[in-house]
Amino acid sequence: MKNMVAKIKGLWSREIREIAASISKEGVDDKEIESKGYAGGIRAKDFPSGQIPPDFGPSTVILNDGYGIWELNIPEDVLKNSIDMTLKIETVRTHGMLHTPRFDRSEGARQYVKIFVNGELVDKISMVKPHPHGEDFGVDSRRSFPVFSYIDRNRSAQMVRIEVDDEVLWNIDRIVLEPVTLK
Repeated sequence: MKNMVAKIKGLWSREIREIAASISKEGVDDKEIESKGYAGGIRAKDFPSGQIPPDFGPSTVILNDGYGIWELNIPEDVLKNSIDMTLKIETVRTHGMLHTPRFDRSEGARQYVKIFVNGELVDKISMVKPHPHGEDFGVDSRRSFPVFSYIDRNRSAQMVRIEVDDEVLWNIDRIVLEPVTLK
C-alpha cells in the first residue's frame, strides 16, 4: 500500500515539458521601423486599400537598408516557467524570403542581416548563397533561432531588432516567440 501511495504521489508531481502558446506580432505591428521599403512603401498599411503591391500581404513589412523593432510581451507565468524559447521570423510567401540581388564573396562587400534580442546579437547572416529559385542570393529565413539565453526573465517586454544592409530585402509577416515551459 505504501508503494502504491508513493507511485500515485509521483504521478501527481511530475514535471512535463509543454510548448506554450506562441507570442507573436504581425510585421506591420512594429514598435519602430526605418527602411527604404519596396515599391514605395515599408508596411502593407502604407498603401491605399486595394492598391497593395503583390509583394505585400496585409501583415507584411519589407526591411531594406534599415531596421525594425518589435516588442513582444511574455505572460508572467510563461516567463517564470519557461525552460527554452525560439524566435521565428515568418514570411507568408514562398519566394518572399531574405534576399539580395548583390553578391560579393570579399568580406567588406558582403551583405548582412543582424538579429538582436534585448540588444544582444543572436545571429549575423551573410548573404552568399544563391536561392534555389530565381537569381537572388540569400537564405530560407523560415527557421527557428534559439533565444532562451537572450530572454530577460525580469520583465515581460522582450525586444526583437532586425537590421538589414543596403540592397537586402526581408519580407516579414510575423515575429514569433515560441516558449517551452515546465508544468
